[in-house]
This record gives sequence, structure tokens and C-alpha cells, in this order.
Amino acid sequence: MTAVSSKNVYIATEGSAKDWEEAIRICGTCMMERGSVSRSFTDSCIEREREYPTGLPAGIPVAIPHSKAEGIKENCICFLRLDRPVRFYRMDDSEEYIDTRLVFNLAIKGADDHLEFLQKLMQFVMDEGSLEKCSSMPLEDITKLLETKLG
Repeated sequence: MTAVSSKNVYIATEGSAKDWEEAIRICGTCMMERGSVSRSFTDSCIEREREYPTGLPAGIPVAIPHSKAEGIKENCICFLRLDRPVRFYRMDDSEEYIDTRLVFNLAIKGADDHLEFLQKLMQFVMDEGSLEKCSSMPLEDITKLLETKLG
């Protein structure tokens, strides 16, 4: 099941992945099906993740794969809630990893918008209460929560 919201496009989905790469592909597929990104965007996120990992060891660990590459047709954020954790390497220490069930894949056009949105999202994911809600609430409520908190 997948839920979608408007303005910035917020997508929330659930799934199962064997590793971080498959998790990013799940998000990319959802965003491509919505028409928000092209396949090159997903490939770019995977390449970027290899070089600059995005695992964040917050109270509830998350991963925030993203890319500013071409292939973004509209601003889109795909939240993926996995049934089992997958390993993402940490953004602050690429030798270490976190296991997470929560992935926020960003497709934001424009360097300024990208940075501003990333800062808002970082504040959101540092709030354990918000992440606890994302871990358990229905997908359609997650899109509403993201739209309210992130604009």
C-alpha cells in the first residue's frame, strides 16, 4: 500500500528489502510511478550512497538517501517503512553502520531548496516522537504528518 500527498509530493510506503540498495530502489520505484523522478535519479541516489552514506544514528536510526542529480521532475519525498531493518553506513563515520527500518528518500530540485529541506528533515528525524509515529501510524497519516511538519 502507498499513500500520496500534494504540494511537495510526500509518498509513504511499506516493504521488505534485503539491503540498503534495494530499499533505495523501492523508494525510487514509488517516485517513478508517481512521475516525480526518472530512473537516473534512483541510480544517482545509489551511487551517492556508496560515496556519502546517509545513515543517521538518532534515537531511532534513519537513513536519508538523496541526490541533486538531474531526473527530478517535481519535489518528492518517499518515506519507506521496512518490515525488517537494513544496514546503512553512517553519515558521520562511513566505517560504522546503523540498522534502520525508516528511510526518507529525497528528490528536491535546486541547491538552496535541497539544503533548506534537508535541514527541516534533520530536525524532524531528531524528534523521537515524530519517528515513533512514523513507525506505527497508517501510511496516509504519515503523508499528512510529513506535509504538516515539513511544509
